[in-house]
Order: sequence, then C-alpha cells, then structure tokens
Amino acid sequence: MGDWRDYSGIEVLHMTALESAGGVRAFFTGRSGGVSDRWSGGLNWSYTVENDKQAVQENRRRTLDLLGLPLSRAVMAGLVHGDRVVAVTGEEPRGSHDEVRLVPECDALITDQPGIALIVTAADCVPIFLYDPVRRAISAIHAGWRGTVAGIAGRAAEAMQATYGCRPENMLAAVGPSIGPCCYEVDDAVAGPLRQYYGEAARGMLTPVAERPGKFMLDLWEANRRDLERAGITRVSISGTCTSCGTDRLFSHRAERGTAGRGAAVITLV
Repeated sequence: MGDWRDYSGIEVLHMTALESAGGVRAFFTGRSGGVSDRWSGGLNWSYTVENDKQAVQENRRRTLDLLGLPLSRAVMAGLVHGDRVVAVTGEEPRGSHDEVRLVPECDALITDQPGIALIVTAADCVPIFLYDPVRRAISAIHAGWRGTVAGIAGRAAEAMQATYGCRPENMLAAVGPSIGPCCYEVDDAVAGPLRQYYGEAARGMLTPVAERPGKFMLDLWEANRRDLERAGITRVSISGTCTSCGTDRLFSHRAERGTAGRGAAVITLV
C-alpha cells in the first residue's frame, strides 16, 4: 500500500502505513521530475550510472526540497548487498553543504535524530522502511536477494532494539517498490540460498516456472516480510508495486537491461 503524489512533476510513493502514525515522512521516488538527460528528465539518484554529477546533485536537491532539508542533512548507504547496519548520530563529520553524505559499505541505516534523511537507492532491489513511533527511531534498508538471505531487514530491526530500546511490537515496517514475484525469475543459484536461509518457508517464496525447468519466480516481498516477522515485527505493509512492470513511473535494472537510473527510498523523523 502507498499513495502516489505529484509535486510539480516529481512523483513519489508515500509509505502511508508509516506516515499515518505521525512524526515521520517516508517515500520512494519515481523517475520523473529530474534533469538527467539520459532518461529525458529522469530523477536518477546514482552517480554510478550517470556521468553528469551536476544532474544527479540537482535531482537529489529537488528530492530533499520536498522535506525542506539541505543535501547536508541527508545520509545515504553505500550499498554492497551485505548485512552491515550503521547508526547515524548527526554528529559525524560532514563534507560540503552541497552534497549528501555517503556511509560506505553498508545496506541499512538507523537513527533517532529528527531532521536527518536516511536514504538507500534501488532499481529492483527491495527498499524497506522501519519506524518506531514510541521510541522515535527509523531505518532505511536495501535488500537485494543477497541482502535478503543475509538477513539485513532483521538485523536492522535488531540494531534499532539494541541501540534505541525499540520494542518489536511498537515497530512498523513498509516494503517499497521493487521487482515483484510477477517478474523476478531466478534459478537455483538464487533459490538454493533462499532455501538454506528460510527452510520450509522458502516454498512460499519460490514458484516453479512450469515451462522452464530449474527456474522460479521469487517473491522478495514475502521473504523480507518473513525476516521482519522473525525479528518480532508483525505490522508490515507491502506496497505491491513492481518496478519491472512499472517502468513508466519507476526505474528497473532488469526491465531496462542494466541501463536504469536509481530511485531513492527516503525516511526522516519530523
């Protein structure tokens, strides 16, 4: 579930299940409303897929303007498809006022500091948002299949509990746009680690493709819901928005054959 809103051409999908609790803004950016020529004005967030750094910087500025925040109040995870979680205190050294701070080699960020935007980028991988409205703490998580079987979602939830005293029964989770079980075909190189990590529960995440022996349709939404459930979080909202099906609105690495930009999952305490 989510709510698409248009801000002067910038479309974002709000995570209403979290925002309705109050005190938080959480959304995933669409592909429109930016200045990236490669995608005809696309809102690409990643330097790694675009040579025009000024365009990316402008796209980031436009996104953070929706929150009334400068680039210097945003922290982005430097993704490696792993299980490392980093706590952001707001006291870390910062670079230029005109740049987002990158935390290298991590796939999840947590904080309890208002006015700091936590960000992960994605273009098929699963963006996950966590919010504890009682302890006032948040997380932004990036979960591709490798991060999923590394338990990144559960590890972020556990880090919030250990760092901020969050209780699972108070925590809310939202799974943002990513490649859905309708489009994510995998083989045993992926299905094997899923079975090893989830055991019998993997049956509910892998659907054999009848006409293609050894191929499966993978449901990463259900996989991460299960991981959050293991961590004690039962209130999980799934947007159900497939990036591969929705390239009119979203970037998809697979559907666009490796040429896609990157959207941003953004969450901040207000």
